[in-house]
Amino acid sequence: MTAVSYLIAGIIVWGGIGWLVDHFVGTKGIFAGLGAVLGVAGGVYLIVRRLGA
Repeated sequence: MTAVSYLIAGIIVWGGIGWLVDHFVGTKGIFAGLGAVLGVAGGVYLIVRRLGA
C-alpha cells in the first residue's frame, strides 16, 4: 500500500505542478505530462530507496 501511495502522490503532486506551469506559460499539457513522468520516476526512486524493493 505504501508503494502505491508513493506513485499516486508523485503523479498528483508533480503533475499538478506541471499543470500550473502549463497554465502560466500557455501550453497545453506538455509540462503536466513531463511532471507526471517525473512524479512516477520519483515514486519509483522512493520505493526502491525506502522499501528496498
